[in-house]
Amino acid sequence: MQKNIHGMENLTMETYSQSNGTMSHFPWSNKIKDFLVLCIYEPSNQYYDFNKTFKLHKLKGLTGFQMFKEGLSTSFVIWEESYKENEELFFKLRVTARNETISQMAQNIVFHLISRYEKIASKSDTFLNDKQLIEDAIYQMENKLKKDTFLAKESVWNDFYSWFRLQIKEWILEEIVNLIGFNEVESLDDEELNNIFYQHLTNNFAKDTGFVSKLIYLVNGYVQEWVKLIIIHFNLESCSTEKIEEILCFKKDFCPTADLLLTNIRDFSSSFTIQDHLLVMNNAPYQSVRDAIYKKNFQKVGKTPWPSTPILRGNTEGFIQIIPKANHSLHINQSLVEEAWNQVQLLSDADVDVFDALCSLFLSKARHNEDIIEIHLNELLSIRGLKPKLGGDGRRGGYEAKQREQILKSLTNIQSIWINIHKSIVYEKGKPVHTMLQGRTFIFKNHMGEEYSISEKTCKKKITFTIDEVFAKFLNGSGRQVALLSIKALQYNPYKQLWEKRLTRYLSWRWRTQARKGTFLQPNKTSTLLEAIGEKLNTRTPSRTRERFEKALDILLEDGVIASWHYEKWDESIADFKGWANIWLNSMILIEPPEIIKDQYRSIEKKQKVQIESKHGQLNLTNQKKNEQLGELIRMTRKNLNLTLFQLAEELEVSAPYVSNIERGIKIPSNKIRMKMLKWLESHETNHEK
Repeated sequence: MQKNIHGMENLTMETYSQSNGTMSHFPWSNKIKDFLVLCIYEPSNQYYDFNKTFKLHKLKGLTGFQMFKEGLSTSFVIWEESYKENEELFFKLRVTARNETISQMAQNIVFHLISRYEKIASKSDTFLNDKQLIEDAIYQMENKLKKDTFLAKESVWNDFYSWFRLQIKEWILEEIVNLIGFNEVESLDDEELNNIFYQHLTNNFAKDTGFVSKLIYLVNGYVQEWVKLIIIHFNLESCSTEKIEEILCFKKDFCPTADLLLTNIRDFSSSFTIQDHLLVMNNAPYQSVRDAIYKKNFQKVGKTPWPSTPILRGNTEGFIQIIPKANHSLHINQSLVEEAWNQVQLLSDADVDVFDALCSLFLSKARHNEDIIEIHLNELLSIRGLKPKLGGDGRRGGYEAKQREQILKSLTNIQSIWINIHKSIVYEKGKPVHTMLQGRTFIFKNHMGEEYSISEKTCKKKITFTIDEVFAKFLNGSGRQVALLSIKALQYNPYKQLWEKRLTRYLSWRWRTQARKGTFLQPNKTSTLLEAIGEKLNTRTPSRTRERFEKALDILLEDGVIASWHYEKWDESIADFKGWANIWLNSMILIEPPEIIKDQYRSIEKKQKVQIESKHGQLNLTNQKKNEQLGELIRMTRKNLNLTLFQLAEELEVSAPYVSNIERGIKIPSNKIRMKMLKWLESHETNHEK
């Protein structure tokens, strides 16, 4: 065993390989050219269940827990000579894979500490339910491993790479010998041997799951030895609860940087979200502002010189303008007019993210519409899924200056939005009232009630704001219009995932508007969806538009933003004929919301009264109750089986909207469908008993 610079014992390639009996026993092993196996880890947008992983960790133990599994990365093989030709790119891939290894080790160590903490403090459930807190703890541990352990030494990684290559080389050569014979291999020249070796190696990675599983098993064993050494070095087996809290930053007193900020962010993530969904306003002016920002279809209208775009949504009419806050009286000032038109060009989806974040934070913190709330600028970055950069001591430091500048630009753009509504309906004391409204969206005021303009000087760390009357009117009593918005809408990349970001927002708005009638599965016209997200058909290559559109829906499905989607009555053979794109634009798509949406909106559905006349012409309450019970039983069974409405509808041979209406008690199934449902319930009850 060797001693590294930190005095820790580290397994070298030779000692570990000998312990596994894998030192080279082929005389021509040195003829194989140097090669590298590069692993590409795809970032996952899936929700990570720490409770589930922690239970598996406790079941398997510290060294039995598998840190690396199949399907988490894509691997490919290159010769070292090819690596050197594009070393900068390949080196970044190697560093990424190395960081992924450290991250998995950090998670394993954090779970080990939480397991110990559970025995002596009985508080692990609290931590495990706080996703942001666990992420912070893992992040802190990653930095410790990179800075304060042998993993900071390049030679350690080189030993690992050498050992890794040796395992692969021995396995592949043994495979070749078994296939063509020892003498035949010995007769091959260097080039022939390397060609056969490369062919077998790449095929094994691509097709042989047994080979990959065996390799993963050995790598897990090697890395787990590292984990054991780290635990010994930090004396983690005997540290106190206070020490565990200090190591994992479970108490803000032990976090040297951004203590209050991190606490605020954790409070936000745990208290202000509903299963990864935010609450935002859903009235017509609010949705129109979001559309106006990312579509940027402002024009000069009439005599006004300000950039303007109309609001024509439902029974609401008016227009949105960009008028910089410096123009208090709204009088025409040529320099401000030019500034307004320049601002239009700078509008982006990042502004919509900040817009939704402000709304969600206000709804979460304000008790009354007139309240002035205070938030940290960093909360607006955190809610978008951005992480603080490293500080000088290796801990979480803060956000970059460019990120904060972008937030201030977005706030400035939002402050410049002026809304003028000359026709709308609001509810006062439960009754609809026609009204006219004008004003800003959010008003930035200090605690004295004085307005201020967004700037670096006035917004160093915090901002204070409230909502203007234009929005406040839609938050009163029974007229309160709020919607659940997946937090993914704010966290999708505003450049690479623009379609996903906009579709998430549009569907959130649409589901809320359909909630009262419970028509969640009302078909969406493809062209309407494209128009809603500001995209047009690529007339030269329409297949690109369709592929990108369907990819966006698939990503929303993978991320849990939607429960399912499919075309309604679309014949794929149509795509083989010229002019198919126009037919596709008019096709209908059914998009099912996740259960959280349906569950949260269930209480506001406008239940349609089902009139069931008995022989005496009176309502048969007994039958109605039975139908409601059947619908609820169908819904609960479907959820327990993790089936979507579409999957159940296929089994019952009916439409998904029809099943949805039965589940909510809106529709009464025919005797034929009722019998199908009862048989379906009986079959699954029987299977469950088995």
